[in-house]
Amino acid sequence: MLLVLLFFVSIALLIFLIAKCKLHAFLSLLTTAVFFGVLSGTSLPEVATAIASGFGSTMQSIGIVIACGIIIGQFLELTGGAQRISDAILKIIGIKHSTYAVSLTGALVSIPVFCDSGFVILNPVIKGISRRGKIAYSTLCVALMAGLLTTHSFIPPTPGPVAAAALLDADLGKVMLYGIIVAIPIVIVASIWANSRFVRGKYPEIAEENVVDEKHEEEFKTVVEHAPSTFRSFLPIVIPIILIVCNSFFGDEEGSSVQQIIYFLGQPYIALMFGAGLCFLLPTKINETVTNTWISTALQGAAEIILITAAAGSFGKVLQLTSIGTTLTDLISASGLPPILVPYIMSTFLTIAMGSTTVSMTTTSGIMAPLLATLGLSPEIVVMAVAAGGFTFCQANSSYFWCVSKLCGYDLKKGYWLITLTSVIMGVTGIIATCILNIFV
Repeated sequence: MLLVLLFFVSIALLIFLIAKCKLHAFLSLLTTAVFFGVLSGTSLPEVATAIASGFGSTMQSIGIVIACGIIIGQFLELTGGAQRISDAILKIIGIKHSTYAVSLTGALVSIPVFCDSGFVILNPVIKGISRRGKIAYSTLCVALMAGLLTTHSFIPPTPGPVAAAALLDADLGKVMLYGIIVAIPIVIVASIWANSRFVRGKYPEIAEENVVDEKHEEEFKTVVEHAPSTFRSFLPIVIPIILIVCNSFFGDEEGSSVQQIIYFLGQPYIALMFGAGLCFLLPTKINETVTNTWISTALQGAAEIILITAAAGSFGKVLQLTSIGTTLTDLISASGLPPILVPYIMSTFLTIAMGSTTVSMTTTSGIMAPLLATLGLSPEIVVMAVAAGGFTFCQANSSYFWCVSKLCGYDLKKGYWLITLTSVIMGVTGIIATCILNIFV
């Protein structure tokens, strides 16, 4: 029981350091790892070795994957490929079904692009749709926000699911496949909610037109005019996903020559490197800005995420030195709580406390890793549960909350009604869909 108490004190310390002391998550995770390791009675050399090995093994799993994923997002954002994808979807589905079109657009764009950036890119688009179709702007904001946040949390190569898969030793191809399966009902439910009488009736206003919006819309048209074709825009997203999923089901490092090729191409870091290579088909001209500056900017953004994830790996490795996994599992069994709810609840509480979906998913996955053997759940299902909790209760300490609020002109009250309440509905839908999926896999 002292070990369990120490575990919960360590989690409280982690939240305190990040939320109250405003200490960066990287140092907070390492500090907590040392705190737990030393006070658990483990020898100091073992604690030091675990911190280093956990950091290194996690970096090996996710370093290249996250870096290449962010490079792909950077190219799609700067070349107009993301806008081309959204434009294509809106043309296919039509303005009459714009709520579903906007959700689907957000879901596809956010696979390689951060949800915050995706909302900035697509906000001028939905304002134009609102004005042309006389559709409540709040409806389209909620639909776009939900679509972006769903795939940002569930489908690699965004950092959250990639990091969670690495920490839990999950098959990335299955995580992609399961993520798509679980994301579909979330996007559908969120779209229905966005188009509900509550949202439309409570906030029926059409997007106002001003000089800034006109300027953004003109910029959007200019970017789309010079953007790559829709086919080329989809390539860096679709090809890596196909390669990784094929490897999960057909690749074999000791099989035939064809199986070995599939295995090689389907390794996440090879597949994402291939996707990053395809990005050079997107710009109209290849110059030093493209080959150096764009990639340098992307890598600067990737570095922080990679280091936070590796630090979570250190914490998870220190936890594995003790019997905390077995002890907590015994307590969970005695409480009667379904095992699948444990990662969901843990991720939800950490999201509420920390405000970052990626950090809460990473931290929860590191904590859950020692519990996998006794929880009786596949690592891929645990990733889904962690992802569902990762965006439940998106509120005022989240950068995404303020990104959407400020761009849409929401005050705090309106933000909680439209963003936070939507995220709760999404999270509940996500864990229900995960529970159903768990029955069949």
